[in-house]
Amino acid sequence: MVDFYLVFHEHHPDENGIIVADDGVSEYAYLANTGLWHREPIAGTVALFGDEHYDRVRIGPEDVYERIGQCRPIWNQGFGAKVLRSRRLQADVEKRTSFDLGLDSARVPPLADDAWRRLPLVDDDPSPEQVSVADIWEQESEGLEWSDCGHRPLTVELLMAIAEEVVAVPVPHHLRHSDLAAILKELWGLRTVCHYFRMALETAALRVNVTVDASYELPAALAIAKDFSDHWDGCPDEE
Repeated sequence: MVDFYLVFHEHHPDENGIIVADDGVSEYAYLANTGLWHREPIAGTVALFGDEHYDRVRIGPEDVYERIGQCRPIWNQGFGAKVLRSRRLQADVEKRTSFDLGLDSARVPPLADDAWRRLPLVDDDPSPEQVSVADIWEQESEGLEWSDCGHRPLTVELLMAIAEEVVAVPVPHHLRHSDLAAILKELWGLRTVCHYFRMALETAALRVNVTVDASYELPAALAIAKDFSDHWDGCPDEE
């Protein structure tokens, strides 16, 4: 049994909302750029919104047929480009067709040939290739300096010390995705985190772990934190 919802967020400009399908195991958001339903990596969070603070209204299949053609593709700019990049990196098993979710494909409008849908799925920068945990600690930083005292190398010891402060003592053998966000928030001295931060963390998880999971083994989690820090270039909204 698949339930469908129309979700809205006050900071999202599309008044049509986003259609989400819940198959009882995972949630999938419909993306008009691809005509596919993409699994949301973090339960209760719609990637386009970046947080769980949104309203949802349950709708039936007939409403889906009516509204799905009104869904606008994501602009390939700024935060939208980051979402599209992460969706391209998703494995095929993370995607569903309308038929997979029990809908009648004949009643789902094909992608329209208009300016919205001719937008490329990713920005001009190539998506980063997957890297191993060992390679992470050898790569050089391409992002901002994480330390006000100069760009010191980020070490396992420093990340473990922060983990003891914000997670637990001793540090568990698995860290949750939310734990990683808390560690990086502390490392970078951030009071709050933005959509770009969340997407950058998700991209780092995809590079290191192939998928974005609820938790990671400690070595992989620390490598994800390192990769994030090597590529984080700040939130454009704060410029």
